[in-house]
Amino acid sequence: MPARAPFAGVRRALTVATAAAIAVALVAPRAHAETDSLAAAQAAITAAQQAADRAASAYGDAESHYYELQNDAAITRKLVATMQDTRDHLADVVRGRAVTVYMQGGTGDLDVFSASGDALDVARRTTLASAANARAESDIALLQAATEDLDAHEATLQSQLEDAKNALESIQTQQVELQRAVDEAVQAEQDLRARLEREQRAEEYASLVRQARDDASSGGGSTGTEPSDEGPGTIIVSGDWVCPVQGGVSFTDTFGAPRGDHTHEGVDMFAARGTPLVAVVSGSMFFQSDPNGGLAAYVTGSDGTTYYYAHLNDYVGGNRSVSAGELIGHVGNTGDAADAPPHLHFEIRQGGPNGNPINPTPTVAAHC
Repeated sequence: MPARAPFAGVRRALTVATAAAIAVALVAPRAHAETDSLAAAQAAITAAQQAADRAASAYGDAESHYYELQNDAAITRKLVATMQDTRDHLADVVRGRAVTVYMQGGTGDLDVFSASGDALDVARRTTLASAANARAESDIALLQAATEDLDAHEATLQSQLEDAKNALESIQTQQVELQRAVDEAVQAEQDLRARLEREQRAEEYASLVRQARDDASSGGGSTGTEPSDEGPGTIIVSGDWVCPVQGGVSFTDTFGAPRGDHTHEGVDMFAARGTPLVAVVSGSMFFQSDPNGGLAAYVTGSDGTTYYYAHLNDYVGGNRSVSAGELIGHVGNTGDAADAPPHLHFEIRQGGPNGNPINPTPTVAAHC
């Protein structure tokens, strides 16, 4: 198997992207001119999001490469074991034939002239046995060489596995930093937009602003613009089909990519831990945990399509009917994602909870 391309270039590229994205995202635009400052904030989001998307793509590629190497190593180990068994069997056959030839040579030669046996036949049988032993020894030598080649190949695979694992861990760390940059850039833009909107309305709604300030000074009311996530029934966003992750998010198409003994049947949507997760459609839902998906949720729409959410940090409420955009939990990394950055594993299953999975990436890309 040819050696894979090294990950050093990917790591260098992501390191540069990480530094650039974080630098852009953390410099909160301080508006001098409203248009320029808002454009700068939006550019920060774009830069951070692009870097996070590249990291998500690199992470998916690295993860697929790692699992492919694991599969290759397992196959190689099985081949080595099979060939070693064959070699040992042939060695036993050779030893048995050698003993037989020796025994026949030790007793048969004395009886060649006194018995009716044909001396030429005895010689032929001895020659044939020796030739058979020689062929078996040749087979053993070939098997020994092949086994040594496989052993060397397995050692190379193990080295590649270690490199791939280190690259995966490095990308995980960078991806967490990049996702944090996305969240901070989004928050900075939201804060700026809210401030600019308040300033733009100041002339038209002067009386309302004064009243709001009076209310604030007396402890009455809240002017926050963030959605509440107090409990079940809270609507975060409206629409017929809404993005399951309500916050800064990055993802790439890894549907069908190798994942050990199976293939990836969803899309991994990376976001900060605690980012709200909502029902994508109206329908019924239930929670169910399992070792792989950790804390998981199933939302089924009126058309029978089920949307599977995995690795939740927590549940909000219980099994119930939900509206599109209703809060059901928060992003985490429970289950077999404990060593991965926080993310939502999201699937679309046609025909119910155990239905046929289809690639959710195009749908998610259209709504997130």
